[in-house]
Amino acid sequence: MDAPAEFEMEFADSEIRQTLWRGDDLHVIFSAVSATRQVPGDTPVNGFMQGVELVLQRCTPAATTTMFGRVRAGNLRVQGQSPQLRMSVPSRWEMPLSLELEPAQSGVVVLQAQAMECHLQTGGVFRESLFC
Repeated sequence: MDAPAEFEMEFADSEIRQTLWRGDDLHVIFSAVSATRQVPGDTPVNGFMQGVELVLQRCTPAATTTMFGRVRAGNLRVQGQSPQLRMSVPSRWEMPLSLELEPAQSGVVVLQAQAMECHLQTGGVFRESLFC
């Protein structure tokens, strides 16, 4: 049996399709994220994933109307630790965290939440980059 592939996304050069508030949870839905696929024992493959969604649970209210399009930079801080520029897909944190995103067309947005889930929506896919 082959080992399953593991995926890691990067905030920079990703693209936000939309943000939705559902109660006090903020859903950040990406059109595409810069990603790496790793199969244990094999060479990592760079590409992008479509259909990644972050759900920031019990998120502090914030202005999110400018959060769309290309993300210039971003990082995740879990319980005040050093910033993470990449994270596994899927993944889940059940602790206070801060997500900092910098859309290309606006300034930095800092989101504070009590937990976060990152998952691939139904139909989401990884595509290998053909860029040399």
